[in-house]
Amino acid sequence: RIADSLAEFEQAFPQAEAEALAAFGDGGLYMEKVIGKARHIEVQVLADGSDAIHCYERECSLQRRRQKVWEEAPSRALSDRLREDLCASAVALAKAVKYSGAGTVEYLYDDEADRFYFIEMNTRIQVEHPVTEAITGIDLVAEMLRIAGGEKLRIRQGDVSVKGHAIEVRLNAEDPAKEFAPFPGQVAELRIPGGPGVRFDSMLYQGYQVPPFYDSLLAKLIVHAETREAAIVRLIRALNELKIGGLKTTKPLFLALAADPAVRAGDVHTRWLEGWLIENAATLAG
Repeated sequence: RIADSLAEFEQAFPQAEAEALAAFGDGGLYMEKVIGKARHIEVQVLADGSDAIHCYERECSLQRRRQKVWEEAPSRALSDRLREDLCASAVALAKAVKYSGAGTVEYLYDDEADRFYFIEMNTRIQVEHPVTEAITGIDLVAEMLRIAGGEKLRIRQGDVSVKGHAIEVRLNAEDPAKEFAPFPGQVAELRIPGGPGVRFDSMLYQGYQVPPFYDSLLAKLIVHAETREAAIVRLIRALNELKIGGLKTTKPLFLALAADPAVRAGDVHTRWLEGWLIENAATLAG
C-alpha cells in the first residue's frame, strides 16, 4: 500500500497488518520510501571470493509488469560522480560477503533526489549481460566459468573501460496488439539481422515449434555503436531486417519505442512503459 499522508498511513497500516497475519501468520510490517518515477539501474560485478571488480552499470527502466523488456548500457541518467559511487557500492557489497562469480547488484535511482537505493543482488548471469559485454569487451560467461573452476580474478579494475553504447531488446512470442497474449506456433521463416555492432542470441531455426508451456522469450537482439543515438538507429535497422515468420512477436513494440521522443531522450522510469502502452494501444494494433 502507498500512503501519501499520515491519515492514509494510519488507515492502511492495520489493514495491511491484518492481511499479513491472515496470509502468513505474521503481522509484522516494514516501511520504505516510495519513489514515484524510479529508474532501475544495476551494476555488473565479477568476484573470486576475495577480490571484486565492477563492469559498470546497465539501465533497465523500460519494464512491463515489472519485467524488463529493453536494457542498455551505460545509463545516460548518471553523473560521473554518482556512477563512481554506485559502482563502488556494488564492489563493496561483493567483497563484504566474499562473493564468487558473476553477479548483479540492483538499485532504484531517484532522479529528483539524485540518490540510489539498494534492491537486491542476483547471484547469477543476467539475461541482459550482453550489453555489458558489448561496451567493455569482457566475456562475462567465460570469466564466470574460470572463477567457478578455481581461478582467481584475472581482470583488474583499471583494465575495465566503457566504449560506446549498447541496447538489448527481448523478442517474445507475444502479440502486442492483444495485450501481449502468448503466441506459440511454428517458425515459418527466419531472417536474422547482421552487420557491424549487431548480435542476435537465440535458439531459433526455421521450422522450430514454439511451445506454449514455457517463458515466451525467443531471442535477444543486441546492438552496439559509438553513441546512444547511433545505437538506436542501428536497432531500428536490425529490427527491420529481422523476420520471424509464422509468429506474432514483440518486434512492433520495439520499433515504436525506438521512434518515441521520450525513449530517444532517455526520459523514462519503471512505470513509464505501462502508461505508454495504454496511450499507444491503437498504434500497436495497427
